[in-house]
Amino acid sequence: MSFSFNHQIAELESFINKGDLFHSAVSNKGTYWHIAHSLQVLSGITEVLKNSNPSDYHPKFSWTKLLIMNTCYIPRGKGRAPQHTLPQDKITKEELLVHLKKAKDATSDLKDLPSGKTFKHPLFGWLNLKDTSRFMKIHTHHHLKIIRNING
Repeated sequence: MSFSFNHQIAELESFINKGDLFHSAVSNKGTYWHIAHSLQVLSGITEVLKNSNPSDYHPKFSWTKLLIMNTCYIPRGKGRAPQHTLPQDKITKEELLVHLKKAKDATSDLKDLPSGKTFKHPLFGWLNLKDTSRFMKIHTHHHLKIIRNING
């Protein structure tokens, strides 16, 4: 995945200014929901990484992880996000701008984390720092594709 977090976050920001658009044939959620979810995931996972204990890391093989990490593709409508990453139904532009700043700060902190930091993904299991960063980019890319489709 060649995109940087800065590039992805800048693209998310560009869609904030277009307003909260809906296209029911693409998604039952609007663009603001997808933006908020993406930003919450970036901030939330970074926070987990910062506070992680490398001794908790116990990786195991996952076909789903192998497929998604190697294809950089998440099928639409198949995943179920943890409740704490699901935005409220009504999201304002102002709230998104706060989430945006938080995500920018969080992702800029990633480069300073020790390589032993880890994250336990609900489906993939344990990911090291490198794989977690890759997953975050794949996940953001997935939602950017949906937002692009909604915007036509």
